[in-house]
Amino acid sequence: MLPRLRQQLEHWSPWLPNALAMLAAIAYFLQSRYYALTQLSVLDEGAYLLKGFWFASGQYVPYQDYGPLTNHMPLAFLIPGYVQAWFGPGLELGRSFAVLLGMLFIPGLWLISRRLSGNWMAAAALWAIALNPALIKMYSVAVTQGLIAAMLVWIMYFALGKERVKWQLFVASALAGLMALTRLNMTPVIFLLILYLIWEHGWRSGLSAGALGIGIWMLGHAIFWPGILQMWATYTPQAVTPFLDPWRIPAEALPSWTSGVALQSRFLSFLESLRFNFVPLIAALAAWLLWPKADSWPDASKRRSAIFLSALLTALLLMHAVASLGADYCVFCFPLYTAFFSVLGLLLFLQVWPSCDSPRNSAINNAAKILLFALPAAISLASFSLFTATIPPRTWIRQLLIFELPRISGFSIQPGTIPFWGLLENRYGLDYAESARFIQGTLGYGWMLLLGLIFGAVLLWLAGRFPKFLEKRTELKLNSFASSAMIILLLAGFLFSPSPFLGGGYRTYDCTENVIAGYERLSTELQQEIPSGALVFWRGGRSAIPLLDLENIQTFPAQLNGDYSYRLAGNADELHRYGLWGPALLQDWLQAADLILVENDLYRTWLQDALESGPYELVASTDTLVDCSPRSEILIYAYRPD
Repeated sequence: MLPRLRQQLEHWSPWLPNALAMLAAIAYFLQSRYYALTQLSVLDEGAYLLKGFWFASGQYVPYQDYGPLTNHMPLAFLIPGYVQAWFGPGLELGRSFAVLLGMLFIPGLWLISRRLSGNWMAAAALWAIALNPALIKMYSVAVTQGLIAAMLVWIMYFALGKERVKWQLFVASALAGLMALTRLNMTPVIFLLILYLIWEHGWRSGLSAGALGIGIWMLGHAIFWPGILQMWATYTPQAVTPFLDPWRIPAEALPSWTSGVALQSRFLSFLESLRFNFVPLIAALAAWLLWPKADSWPDASKRRSAIFLSALLTALLLMHAVASLGADYCVFCFPLYTAFFSVLGLLLFLQVWPSCDSPRNSAINNAAKILLFALPAAISLASFSLFTATIPPRTWIRQLLIFELPRISGFSIQPGTIPFWGLLENRYGLDYAESARFIQGTLGYGWMLLLGLIFGAVLLWLAGRFPKFLEKRTELKLNSFASSAMIILLLAGFLFSPSPFLGGGYRTYDCTENVIAGYERLSTELQQEIPSGALVFWRGGRSAIPLLDLENIQTFPAQLNGDYSYRLAGNADELHRYGLWGPALLQDWLQAADLILVENDLYRTWLQDALESGPYELVASTDTLVDCSPRSEILIYAYRPD
């Protein structure tokens, strides 16, 4: 059926799918530019830009002792660093570069999608991205998600298919080597790519192209040797790599921050990753459910490409799930990690779907029914926090909690009454506030679960009737319920991607104001207060962007990663050498600094105690960064010993 549908679509006017693709590219650009202006900056973005500028301008080198913590591969910093060194540092340039990378990603996706499955599906692939606010937001800030996604899609463009000429294989392999020097977590790509090139093009072509990528990867290690071994020491088990101990952070350097989240929160992170990458991941699942029989592939090359894409996507998903969901460092990073490579799901589907014309068995049909019914309920539960307005008002909950119930003991009614919250306290030990939160959560999650189940039932109903609808109007026939279910699920994903249920629910850093203008205004205020050559203690916000515009100042570079680089214990000199800091360094740096910059929202606990109990004086403060970020004004203290 699907090849016939594809042929029918291709008979339409040839310019129409290309026009739709162009509209998708324009829609992506307009959204990307808007989100680049209106998203609050985060710690990673400030660190990439500031450290990158330091490295590119020669103030520090990656992995140097007593320098900034180089917690990623060198190109993650050097690429945005050299862009700033050439054109001038600042958030505006960093965000503009991110938008530009997105506009390199989009044509790459269009070209490879058109080759795999024609113009219409290429347009659909672009709209799958353009309709997803979550992915566009992630790709529109100066972090590595957009850079890696652009690299990955062009690697696939130059590598996939038997028609590739040798120079294209060399370009794909070189990009894979550069990508591995940008993010350590993408290193598996180059090795799986080499295996695929050997399988598709033979030993001679595969090894010669692969040698270039491996050579670039090894050259990067040689340039930054031996400091780059810190990366491998951090992410490999000590029992397996004891020879890396000289570059491994000492075990006694106890981190000050761990997520410590429960299993329920880890499952929520998984569902958020599915929500924010819904169409690409469901497309991959559809490809696996509808996998063609061996004799249904038009040629062996397409089957090899599909197997390679499946292996690569599976390996990256499992590896990142273990690193985030299975650890305590950054559990809720899984949605961000998935954005690196989720586009592979779209490419896999486009490679598989033209051959999905064989009948499906009952097991696959039943799996599709379960998926179609249960997935909306899971997504709905994961969206609970975005729909608090649908929960009954607090006054209603209060009336429920104070409602008087008869006292019952031993199945006998006793004199007097007891409020409902008192019953909960006696039975479960919940006080009034805890009872209110329990009722609110129970009703809210119950409402969202019911909404999701209803939506799933509607999708089941539509999937059952879609084949007749399609056959009546197009004379095309679906061979299985699984095919119908996957089409309905993908169409629902397209429709609801902009909604809070899916990609529209990524609002963590949203702001309706011009954040870039806010940082420029903040930097101007700081420049007026901080003299040239001043030594600055930085606790000025969750992103170090303001430091980019402060010329001729000195800092303590280990502070750029905030609490993530702060250790509760450990030898002070060892910590400093690794780009970390701790209590002893904190006290020394507070006294050594000419000025201490503290964001009002971070002025609490240990820092507040230190400043209020010591000889420190508040000498100035800035305005709030933007109205959507309250308590973001920076307080400027000076050390005033007697």
